[in-house]
Amino acid sequence: MVYIKKLVMKGFKSFASETQVPFVNSMNVVVGPNGSGKSNITDAICFVLGRLSIKSLRADKTTNLIFAGTKIHKPAPQASVELVFDNSDKKFSIDSKEVTIERIVRANGQGIYKINQETKTRQEVLEL
Repeated sequence: MVYIKKLVMKGFKSFASETQVPFVNSMNVVVGPNGSGKSNITDAICFVLGRLSIKSLRADKTTNLIFAGTKIHKPAPQASVELVFDNSDKKFSIDSKEVTIERIVRANGQGIYKINQETKTRQEVLEL
């Protein structure tokens, strides 16, 4: 059965440095106090899977998805989200035990989609 193995966010919304969220092949729960980024994890999953409505990701424009900086951390040059799926049973039409989908947005508004480190179109991600 295909399942999400991990989510990796870097420079996405409140996640300044690389943050990995591991998942297991069963029920997964994300808990934490208000303001800890729980909703941003959901936004990251929707973002990497190709959602186009920035408003539905709780941002006014694409560049608002990029970590803006704090007194401690510099602003990020880009936001990237990577979703790693287990593909042991080859449900995806890719001959690999893992399938990685990544979406990057740069400060200039440029967006990039990748499947297993190869640049792809949004349509190819949706078809996968």
